[in-house]
Amino acid sequence: DTRAAERLLLSAKTGTKTYTFSISNQAIAGNAQLKPGEYHIKLDGAQVVLTDKSGLRIDTTAEVETAERKFDQTAVATAKESGTDRIVYIELGGSSNKVVFQ
Repeated sequence: DTRAAERLLLSAKTGTKTYTFSISNQAIAGNAQLKPGEYHIKLDGAQVVLTDKSGLRIDTTAEVETAERKFDQTAVATAKESGTDRIVYIELGGSSNKVVFQ
């Protein structure tokens, strides 16, 4: 998809990268409630910014950890908590960054 390649190239020039992930069920990420769908996550230095498909910014608490290896693809790890999916972390494909939600 050339649009995705252009978007990554544009993001790389500005020093930030945007990653895309999808969830199939409603889930909690940090202190934010996410509906099923596609989201973008951007690392801007130590700040983590989530946006939904309409571009709405979602503020939440997260910490960026660095792994010893690069992740092949973006992957979302969830756990059931009181019957609700909670996003534990997101591994960002093509980088060694892992976003861990509080």
